[in-house]
Formats: sequence, structure tokens, C-alpha cells
Amino acid sequence: MSSVLEKTLSGLVHSILGGTNSSNPVSQTFGNPSGLKNVSFGLVNFVEKLQSARRISKQEEQECIEHENREWVKVLSSPGISSAVVADLLCRALIASVRGYDLPNLHIHAIKLTQCPIVLHKKIGYLYVSQSLGPGSELTLLLVNTIQRDLTAPNALQVAAALASFPTVVTPDLTPSFICSLTHCLAHKQVYIRRRAAAMVGVVASRCGEQLQDNAADQIPHLLHLLTDQDPGVAIAAINSLCKIYKDCGLQKADLREQVAQSASHLLTQALNGALPKDYQVNALPAPFVQMQMLRVIQQISSKDWQVPASVIEAVESVVGQPWGGKEVALYSVLLECVFTITALPHHDGLITSALKVVLGFLKSTNIDLKYVGLKALASVFSVLEEALTPTHLEAVLDCLYHSNASLQAKTLSLLCAMANPHNYQAVSTTLLEFSTRVQDTSKQKIIYGELSSIITQYCEDVVWCIELLSPLIMNNSLPDSRLLESLVTVFEKGFSKENSVNGAMSASQELLLKIFSLNPLPKAYINLIACMLNLHYGKDPKQVSKYFTDTFVERVRLMNCIQENNSAILQCLKNIGLYDVTICADIVKMLQPYTLNSDLKLRESVQEVCTWLSNSELSLKVIRNKEKILNGELSVDLTLSFLDSYVVESLESGASPFKPFSVVMANTTCFEDKAVTDLNDTQWSTPTGSEDAQSSAPSTSTHLTSGTSHSHNVLIRSTIAPSKKIWSAEGRARLKSEGETSVRSRVDSTSQSVAQQGNLLGPDDDEDEVTEGSVEMADEAQEDKDASASQRMHLTQALLSGLGMARTK
Repeated sequence: MSSVLEKTLSGLVHSILGGTNSSNPVSQTFGNPSGLKNVSFGLVNFVEKLQSARRISKQEEQECIEHENREWVKVLSSPGISSAVVADLLCRALIASVRGYDLPNLHIHAIKLTQCPIVLHKKIGYLYVSQSLGPGSELTLLLVNTIQRDLTAPNALQVAAALASFPTVVTPDLTPSFICSLTHCLAHKQVYIRRRAAAMVGVVASRCGEQLQDNAADQIPHLLHLLTDQDPGVAIAAINSLCKIYKDCGLQKADLREQVAQSASHLLTQALNGALPKDYQVNALPAPFVQMQMLRVIQQISSKDWQVPASVIEAVESVVGQPWGGKEVALYSVLLECVFTITALPHHDGLITSALKVVLGFLKSTNIDLKYVGLKALASVFSVLEEALTPTHLEAVLDCLYHSNASLQAKTLSLLCAMANPHNYQAVSTTLLEFSTRVQDTSKQKIIYGELSSIITQYCEDVVWCIELLSPLIMNNSLPDSRLLESLVTVFEKGFSKENSVNGAMSASQELLLKIFSLNPLPKAYINLIACMLNLHYGKDPKQVSKYFTDTFVERVRLMNCIQENNSAILQCLKNIGLYDVTICADIVKMLQPYTLNSDLKLRESVQEVCTWLSNSELSLKVIRNKEKILNGELSVDLTLSFLDSYVVESLESGASPFKPFSVVMANTTCFEDKAVTDLNDTQWSTPTGSEDAQSSAPSTSTHLTSGTSHSHNVLIRSTIAPSKKIWSAEGRARLKSEGETSVRSRVDSTSQSVAQQGNLLGPDDDEDEVTEGSVEMADEAQEDKDASASQRMHLTQALLSGLGMARTK
């Protein structure tokens, strides 16, 4: 912590507590330390120990604060502690809070101190709460009654202290508790209370938003009344709060916006004319901060469909027309804010011209900081001022690009990239490429190449221009930037996709291929580019592909051994060459054979797929042509597979069952299983009613069965409902239903038997055939007598066909 802040807090403690109370060990004075008089000894001692610990290490400082915190808690926990001692300890805790140490065990003592009748101690409590607690903290609920009482107190200092805690305490849920008292403060006789109350209304509006819509509407008349207050600070706070209510609370009324705009323009004119008190002036500049606040208000309430009042236009023109020059930073801040405000307002020729003059003044300034501000302003408003920019502005931007300052160069580069559009991308790209030749730093060159490739990929559609721009950069570099190659391929794809530019794209690509193949040796980085261009040629017209290109490409691929997992374009090109050139197809397959044993699974599968295509080139070409016809709509496809209808009907009439996915089978089985469990649970597992002795022994027998056969009971349930081996035969046909019914009935009736007998009954039969997959529903549908008549089979077939949405083919 800086010595200034330490002295400020120490002086605050002295002004609150004094320092002459010798009976209080905590607040004893220190004997005239250097630069401080009558300051609390405890505070000075704590600051000295903290500085000493900090010189050692950060850990030592933390241990020092933790030790002091334990001592403070002991002192604060003692009975009869005075509010002066609590205030002194909280001042020390504020120093720890400024250094980044949170002391939550002191929060409750700060809240108690806010209830102290002494105003200065109360302010210390509010100060600590506002610095240590965040909005929405549960402990702030303990301050509600205290704040309500202080807002209505006759002492203005109490009211001010309560208002200062609003940003920490206010939440949408607690706002209704404070809004009435806050409204009364707007009419307080003290000026600074009215000013703070008006500012807090804006804080509440921003914090609560549309949830305060009803209450905010009640505050508007009181804030409008404050616009005529004699003190300018009260009027400024009221205007800012009305702007926040208009923007955040959903009260976007035309009359409210007009009133706020008129008041803001009036205050703006007063500030320019020097009508405000001299306290608002900065050196000789009339109220610059008031000008910026009012410009921001106009900017926030503005929209493109707003009929701007003439008074607002005049006020903004007077601000932007202030004389340029001097060393007053506040003036440039006002002008920059005015440029932002002009771009937020509906289009006005006079204001746009003035804003461009201001931006040009920033760009041509000899001060590097002002140049940077001009670039930032131009980047922010370029979308609005784009059509109004002149060549002078572009020259000024280029001057910044060639400036020796690295930060200015980086900002200019980002601005040029943001300025690129379909109309000026060629000029921007040429400028970036020319600037990259003058830069020696490779990292900067990579950044420029990345921006250049993004601009070309997004906007460029002229293949010839793109090749003329990038071919020198690509041909003269053995390791060209991969992003530039990708952007070049993207431009080629755009050219080949349009009929009006396909001929020019093919000619330009052939010239580029000739240049690339003339390189000796051919860099490996160009192989992927060649493959992409050849694929585009094959996709457009395979007959136009030169055999010189294909043979050379295959030979270079064989020599370089450059087939990798991420080179899908190379494999696609080899596939195209092999399909359309039978003479070289076998050589390509032979070249790819070693890759089928590669350890990379993805590469191995890709190579095997290409070899499969090339194994029967005639059939592959037929498939490819049919695919193109289908995609172009030249060939119709029977997606319903109607040619299989006769086969399906014959199969169903022969006794076949429709296929059901395993998930459907399991779902049906689960539903049937749940139903069977419910039915069996309803059965009373007890002996029949007989003699009294039998009745008396029945509960014990039931208990014995229940406890001893719980596992057997679960097995019984599953065995009675699952599709067992007794239902399905080895041929997949269902046997008679009587077999299953007899088995289930016999097992249910056997519940009175012993546990051993039930276990034998439920035991698995290892000699049975394996269970065939199928559901009980399918078994019920399929269970019919083998000697059923042909008419019954026909009815079953028709029912299955109708369920499948098919019609029988006669």
C-alpha cells in the first residue's frame, strides 16, 4: 500500500478518535512520528510491522495479518468494548483489505458499529461494510433496518453515510424497502444529500433493471423536478439517473427521452459558455467532465430512428467545433467522446464532416498517444464513417503503419484488417503484403500473413488477381505459409463454382501448375496445393486434365513419400488419376500397398478405400457418374425399395417373421416383465385357511417362505416372463402356446412347496437349445398351428404388410 493511503487512513483515525486517551491501550498515541501527529499508536505500529513483514516475503506478510486478526478478534470479543476501539481496529483491517486480505470474522463487528449513535464511528462501519461485502451478501440483510433509520435521521451526516452504502446493499428484493426513504432524500434541504440521493436512484435503476419499472416510474417526477435545482451537480446527477431509468428499466417513452435530451443539451451549452461554477473548470477548459457526461447521456438515449431536437444538434456542433491544439488532455477526451456521440446519432452531414476532421487531426498529430487515440476512434466508428472517408484519411493511416513505434504499427494493422470489405480488400491486401516485405521480424510477418489470408479467404473472388498477388510470395519461398496456400485454394474453389469465372480459373490454375512443376527440386509444401487444384480440374472436366500434370504429380508423390493422415487431398487426387487414366492405375495401387500396413489406423483405412475404388475402375466410374446424376436431379432413386415388395410378401407367406431391433425387443420384454412382477406381488404367499392350528401357524410359514425364498422369487418372476427355451425351437419357429402356459401355471401353483423343491423347479436346463432372440409379442403373433389353412396365412400376411406400410404386389 502506498504511503499516501496509509497517511490518509491514519489521519482519518486521528480525526475520528483523537489520540489523547491514555487509559485506552489500543488508542494510545505515538510520540510525534515523522510526518504524523497524534495518530493512534496501534495503527502506526501495525503499519510498521506490515511493512517489515512485506520486505521479507509475501508469506511473512500473510502470517503477520493472520496473527493480528486473531488478536483483534480477542479484543472485539471482550465485554464492554467501546465503539472507538472497534473503529480503530476496523481502520487497521481496512489496510489489510486494501492489500487483498479478506477478514470475514470482522464483518459482524462492522455491522454492529453502523448502529453506533456516534456519526463518525458509524461512517467507519459503513466504510468497512462497503469495502469488504459484495452486493447480495446475506450479511447485508442485517443493515436494512439501520439504513432505513439513518435515511430518515435529522443529522445529514447519518443520511450521507447510509446513502454511501447503497451500491453494496441494494438488490432487487431489498429495493422496495428503501425506495420510499430514498424518495424523501430527493427533497432534502442539503445539496449534497439531494445529489447523492439522485445518483443512488441511477444505481438502483442499473442494479434492478426492469424489476424496478413500477417504482422507477414514481421517481421520474421527483428527478424531473431536480433538473431545475440551483446546484448544477444535482441536475447532472438527476439527468444521469433519468438516462439509466430510460435505458435499463424499460421505460423508453418518447416524452422522457425528449426531456432528458433537452436538459442534457442545455447543460452542455452552459458548460461551453462558462456558465457553470469555476469548480467545474480544468485549467482554462470550461467543465470538460460535464461535457463528457452529457455527451454520453445523449449517446445512450440515441437511436437511428430518433428525431433529434435542434437544440441537441446545435450543442454537439458547438462541442466538436472547439479549437484544436494545446496540451489539455481533457479537451481531446471531450472531442473523442463527441465523435462517438455523433456516430450514435442519426446521420447528419454536418456532424459527420466535423467528426472526420477531428479524426484526421488525431491521426496527423505529432503526439504518438494522440495518433493511437485516432486509430482507436477510427476503428470504432469505421462502419458508420466508411463511405465518408477520404484518401487523406487513408494516407494518414498508412503513415501510422510505417511509424517506428511498434504499438502504433500493431494498432494500425488491426485497423486495416477491420477496414477490409468487398470493395477495398485488394488495396488493403496489397498494402499488407508490401509492408510485410519491409518487416524483418518473422513473428510480425506471420501475423501479417495470417491477417492477409483471412481477408483473401473472406472477400476475394478474383482468381487471377489472387494469383498475381500471392504467386511471388509463394514461389520465392521454399516453406510458404500454409494459411496463404489454404486461402489460395479457397479462392480457386470459388472460381470453379461459378460458370462466368470457371474458364479464367482453369487457365490461371494451369499457369500456376506449370510454374510450380518447373521448380527443381519441388518443395514438399506444394504437393497438397497441386492435389487440390487437380481435384478441382477433375471435378469440372476430367478430359481437360493434362497427362503431364498427372504423371509428374504421381512421380513426385512416389519420390517424396508425402502421404500422411491429414493429406486427404493427395489421396483423392491419386484416386481421380487412377480412375481416369487406366495406364497408371496399377502403378498407383502398387505405390499405395505399403501404406495398407501402416500403424496409423485412419491412414490405413483411407488407403484401403482408395485401393478398393481403383480395383474396378469401370464400376467406380459408373457409381461416380450415377451419384452426380442423382445429385443433379437427372436420375430418380426409389428410396422406398419397392423392388423388394414381392420378396417380402413371399417370405411372410412362407412363415418368416418381421425383423425387430434388439432395443425394441428388450423394451417389450421389460414392459411385460414389469406387469408380471406386479401381478405376482399381488399374490398372497401364505397357506390356505384351515383349522385354528393351521391359521395360527400360517404367519410363521409365510415369514419363512418370504425370508428364505427372496432370491428364488426373483428368479421365478423372470423365468415365467422371459422368452424361454421351451417357447422357441432351434428353427426359430414358435412352438405351441400350451407348453409355455403349462410351465408358467405349474410354477405359480408350486409356491406352497419347500424352498429346495422350488430351487429344483427353477434350475436351468443346460440340455435345452439356445434361446433365439425375439419378444413375447412376436411369439404370440407367430404361434399358429402348422396345419392352418392358406386363408389364415393370407390374412396374417395382409395384416403384417399393412403394419409395415407396404402394399402387396400381385
